[in-house]
Amino acid sequence: MEAFITNCSLFIAVLLGPLMLLSLLVWFTVQAFVELKYKVIRLYRIRSTPCGQCLYYTGCKELACTVQPCLALTKAANDCQDFTPTDNPHHRELDYYKL
Repeated sequence: MEAFITNCSLFIAVLLGPLMLLSLLVWFTVQAFVELKYKVIRLYRIRSTPCGQCLYYTGCKELACTVQPCLALTKAANDCQDFTPTDNPHHRELDYYKL
């Protein structure tokens, strides 16, 4: 009886091991695509609004703009009254690392 239980548990482990590995691989792939989609959308928003060239743009997800955080990276940001162009040429390069 003890050998039967050992053989059954080994059989279950052999069956479930690859299934667990496959489910982990699928989960990782889906998460990678979701993150890639988020970054592409954010990059599009940075390119389509003047926020990327503004002095007050931080590039941070949590607080994209220090003056108008609700308007940052939206269509309403095209008419932002607080827009101040930055003189720093490297200011725009920093936001790619904070995506």
